Amino acid sequence: MMNLKSKLFFSDIWLCFLAALFFSSSCSSSKWIVPPEYIGEWETGMGKITVRTKLKHEPFHYTSGIAAARIRMNNDKTVTGQIGLAEFTNARLKRNPGLPWETGVEYIIECGRIGKIFENDPLDLKEVEIWFSPINLQGGSNSSLRYTEGLAQFPMARLLFRKVKN
Repeated sequence: MMNLKSKLFFSDIWLCFLAALFFSSSCSSSKWIVPPEYIGEWETGMGKITVRTKLKHEPFHYTSGIAAARIRMNNDKTVTGQIGLAEFTNARLKRNPGLPWETGVEYIIECGRIGKIFENDPLDLKEVEIWFSPINLQGGSNSSLRYTEGLAQFPMARLLFRKVKN
C-alpha cells in the first residue's frame, strides 16, 4: 500500500508536469504567426443569421435575418470587419486551443461586442466570435458565427468565407 509520502511525491510530479505543460503552451501561443494564405480580405454571400434572446422564466426566442460578412485578417493577428450592419475593429485572431482536425475550427476571431446585424435584430449589442475553419480544397472556409456572451456558445450562422483579396 502506498504511504502518504509516496502519494505526495506523485502529486508533486503531476503538478509540475501540468505547470510545465501550461507554461509551454502559453509561451508558444504568443509566438505563432498567421499563415500567409489566411492574411487578406474574406467575404461571404448573403445568408441567414439567427439571434437568440431570453427573458427571465420564458423560453428562448429566435429572430432571423439575412446578412453577409466581410473580414480583413492581418499578419499582426488583428481582424477588422462587418457582419451585416455591425462593424468591428481590432478583433483578435487566436489559434483554436482544441484540436482543429477534430473540431473543424482552425482560428477563433474574437470580434467583441457588436451592434445590430440586421434591421429587426432584437439585441443592440452582443458578444460574438467567428470560428474560422481550415481552408478547404476550393480555397474557402466553412466557418460559423457564434454568440459567446455569458459562456453561451450559440451558433448564429454558418459562414462560407472566400478570399477576395490578399
